[in-house]
Amino acid sequence: MKKILYSILGLAAILLVIGFVVTTFFPEKLVPFMLNQQLQRQMALVEKNNEILEDQESIRVYTVGTASPMPGERVQTGTGVIVNGHFFMFDVGDGVVQKAENMGLPLNRLDGIFITHWHSDHMMDLPSLISRSWLLGRTKDLHLYGPDGTDTLNQAINQFLHIENRHRLDHHGHETMDISKARAIAHEFKNVQGGKEVIYQQDGITITAFDVDHSPIEPAVGYAIEYNGKKVVISGDTKKNDLVLEMAENADLLLHEVILNSLLKQMEPRLKQFGMTRNRKIVHDIQDYHTPPSEVAEIASKANVKKLVLHHFAPPPDFRVVKNLYQKELSGYDGEIHFSNDGDVFVIE
Repeated sequence: MKKILYSILGLAAILLVIGFVVTTFFPEKLVPFMLNQQLQRQMALVEKNNEILEDQESIRVYTVGTASPMPGERVQTGTGVIVNGHFFMFDVGDGVVQKAENMGLPLNRLDGIFITHWHSDHMMDLPSLISRSWLLGRTKDLHLYGPDGTDTLNQAINQFLHIENRHRLDHHGHETMDISKARAIAHEFKNVQGGKEVIYQQDGITITAFDVDHSPIEPAVGYAIEYNGKKVVISGDTKKNDLVLEMAENADLLLHEVILNSLLKQMEPRLKQFGMTRNRKIVHDIQDYHTPPSEVAEIASKANVKKLVLHHFAPPPDFRVVKNLYQKELSGYDGEIHFSNDGDVFVIE
């Protein structure tokens, strides 16, 4: 038995030495193998995404970014939705594009972006998403939906990306880089203050924008995505809001923001004690335009939501104590609750 063990260990040592020698002194010998493996992985990912996009039954929700602007490891707000051959992104905060690409989402098949409001943690990566989806091979039009300000922001993005786009065109030519697809087509809606409006209806998919209360930030909206008898609702940034309750009624999935005011209230005097008066003021101010866990639970319970997914955490539930604080205050809802992480996927079948 010992001889066999020693033989195995000896063989392993020899292989390690060979591997070290080859990778250190003859790396070019491994390039064909490395490239082949990488291309096979890419082709497998393309095939997987094609299968997902061909699915005519489900709604897939990807929590690409789940953070608020508070410092931390998480990416800021961004949610992907794939439904009946369409890939949409709802909000595009800082870090969302790189995270989406690392997740293997089909950015080259993106055909719609929906913005809830114009806070930076919901739109800072918007120019990057427009540009990157084109660079990765997007060949169809990209549509940008949002409330008042969408046209202005889109024009500014076109100016911002103008030189970059010309460089790509000059280098690779029009046949490779169709510059007509290097921008988004804006669809600005103005009629949702205090109400709701269907802003997208195609291939059996209906997307409704509805007013939320993120005052003094106006306009601010949430979105309801309905398809094949299924409904997903994204609250956007809001305090407790009757329209969220109305739109979330019998939803298969409610993706709702959440803020732990009970913890932030204790943070305020400590920030003041350490002379961090600006931080204290911000922490104080943000508590009156988001939704604490107990109120999220009340909305989900009254609306008969099947699955509650939390995101846009302030602060994130990455420590056990913080997560337990959230859970205690969510006791008013006895349904399925998920504390989403960056990169999670939820399939509504």
